[in-house]
Amino acid sequence: MNIFVDLERRMRARGRPVRAAVVGTGYFGSGLIRRLSVIKGMTAAVAANRTLERAIDALRSAGVADSAIRVCDDPIAAEALLDDGYFVATSSLTLAAHIPSVDVVMEATGNIVVGSEVALEVIRSGKHFVAANPETQCTIGALLGRLAEQAGVVYSDVDGDQAGILKDLYDYCVGLGLEPLVAGNCKGVLKRYATPGTQAAFATANGIQPWMASAAADGTKLNIEQAILANATGMGVAVMGMVGPQTSVETLLADFERLGLFEHGPIVEYTLGIPSGTFMVVRSEDAYVRADLQYLKMGGGPYYMLYRPHVLVHYAAPLSAAEAVLYGTPTIAPRGAPVAEVATFAKRDLRAGQRLDGIGGFDTYGLIVAAAQSARENLLPIGICEFATLTRDVRQDEPVSYDAVMFEEADNPVLQLRRQQDAFFGAPSVAYA
Repeated sequence: MNIFVDLERRMRARGRPVRAAVVGTGYFGSGLIRRLSVIKGMTAAVAANRTLERAIDALRSAGVADSAIRVCDDPIAAEALLDDGYFVATSSLTLAAHIPSVDVVMEATGNIVVGSEVALEVIRSGKHFVAANPETQCTIGALLGRLAEQAGVVYSDVDGDQAGILKDLYDYCVGLGLEPLVAGNCKGVLKRYATPGTQAAFATANGIQPWMASAAADGTKLNIEQAILANATGMGVAVMGMVGPQTSVETLLADFERLGLFEHGPIVEYTLGIPSGTFMVVRSEDAYVRADLQYLKMGGGPYYMLYRPHVLVHYAAPLSAAEAVLYGTPTIAPRGAPVAEVATFAKRDLRAGQRLDGIGGFDTYGLIVAAAQSARENLLPIGICEFATLTRDVRQDEPVSYDAVMFEEADNPVLQLRRQQDAFFGAPSVAYA
């Protein structure tokens, strides 16, 4: 299988490339449009952003001339424009779901509410949905995956980010008959109490939103990525929040064995000290395998590490859209009931009556926890904490439970979907004031 050959073959057979729509044209979405424009057999036919000019600018950044861009909010008119060779820019985030020839919709808003609304519209319209939105998948992905399966379409997060890379590495190892033991995410530094304020300069320098920089620095993003990987593979977690040993590529196997982490496998984990990348530790007690891997310079075993240093984000993300269209397969999606959740913890002392500000904010951070423990301790998922108001004080580093919050937004789509997911899989449910 060569995905690039298959894309070109499909384009020749159909007379046009895969038509992708990109919803959300910030840092990731704009980059996604640029990459789609250079992959033979694919095109970013539609760019959608609530601020219309940002959608137009994203197409321009991909080399699309102003004369080839048309603003349109009607699906039938948009279809005609696409057939005439134009690109469509729109402020309607759900327009692409109703354009007949759009093959796949890619969402890159980073917003859980928008992510859920667009996902539902696209799935119900019978189109593939590929999102660069692990926050949404971590929160309601099990339900969205089931709805997509019922509709006969793909629901997936993307390749190029750590969770998608690790799922590909997991599938690679399993396919070769190797036993995955630890799926690891490499993190350079961890600043648990980072805020949008402390990360503002970094965010500005890199063209991302401050909350995204904060969620990356405080470890919430890492924990979300590993949770969706756990839910896609069934791998567990050794302890709440993982261990995250300080290590190096050269000493990782020895450090993990010294800490007894292999005894908990198969698990998701992370490291500090390795600047970037992902790794998979596999185990084999087979004498032939161990002799082969010794010859192949992998070491004497029984533990072996496969390391991928690159995290190419939007450069690789289009491949997930291609997989959905060509093969009907997701890069990474929940395989059933969640095995892991990301629970909410107080980043500072919090007071009763306070509305929590959500992922990457000043109030909370998220730690991965086994779903069974989360249910037993009634822990509040980080993905819905921004809709919660505290009913009692919570001290710094304490978990926030459902017992400590109230929800007033009964029509919130994320809360409604989370209630449906909890009901279906038998977990504690969101309560309203």
